[in-house]
Amino acid sequence: MGYVAIIARGLRWSNLLEPMGYFPKKWNNIHAVSLSYFVSLVIPRSGEIVRCTAINQAEGIPVDKLFGTVILERVIDSSILLLFIGCAFLLNYDIFTSLLEITGTNGEESRSYSSIIWILLIVFILSAAILYFLRAKIFASKLWGKIRGFLEGMKEGFLSIRKMKKRGQFIFYSCVIWGMYYFSMMSMLRAMHMDSYGWNEALFLVVAGGLGVIIPTQNGIGTYHLLIKYGVFVLASSYAFYPDLTDLEIQEIGISLAWLQWGGQTVMMIVAGSIATAVFALQRKKKNVTT
Repeated sequence: MGYVAIIARGLRWSNLLEPMGYFPKKWNNIHAVSLSYFVSLVIPRSGEIVRCTAINQAEGIPVDKLFGTVILERVIDSSILLLFIGCAFLLNYDIFTSLLEITGTNGEESRSYSSIIWILLIVFILSAAILYFLRAKIFASKLWGKIRGFLEGMKEGFLSIRKMKKRGQFIFYSCVIWGMYYFSMMSMLRAMHMDSYGWNEALFLVVAGGLGVIIPTQNGIGTYHLLIKYGVFVLASSYAFYPDLTDLEIQEIGISLAWLQWGGQTVMMIVAGSIATAVFALQRKKKNVTT
């Protein structure tokens, strides 16, 4: 199911590139998405750059326009995740609150985060002031001309959705992507004989895991496991799913679910990413031979 989601992402990407007059091979798009997940296992959030670079080398599409479509995809996927969060929050308000309380920070950590935010805010204000006073020199430089051209290309990629003709297809692929995330969780719950956890509980766990993956770590390692573990625990505590088990035993079930789900997805990403790496390497070799 995880790989079906990757295939749907690659096909959906084609829908965004077609309005700009680019028609890359669909399997190249799929392999590029696989490669992005593979690279992100090592360097968090670096996969999108590699994904655009791979298609640029294989298909000759400008990186700026590719990057614009990727940003658009992120905005759309973030909106869908927010929709999932909203549904999970409305259906499980008390449970959601319990999860936030368990995974919350103490007062000392909160003060530390607050100090970091203030420092970043001051740095941002000072940087903005410097840029404002030096704007005439910056706008006249050659570097700004290159940056402006890149930003215009990104803008064209981002706005490609306005010219899209196959919008129904785009919506279908988006539903497939998120449907696969949901049904993979449901399948794992059934595989572990966690029959008390139904469609609503699966939605809650998908949201909990999604929040864990958002944090910039290697494929959500640690954060994903923590949120799934406590997600299983607060659901079991609220609905009395395991009246004969201790809190620690319930948390052990949660961490097992997290490791199996995360492990299965990670193995899939490594296999798919390795195949994608080999495919692009062969394409580059063929190009070098012909040139």
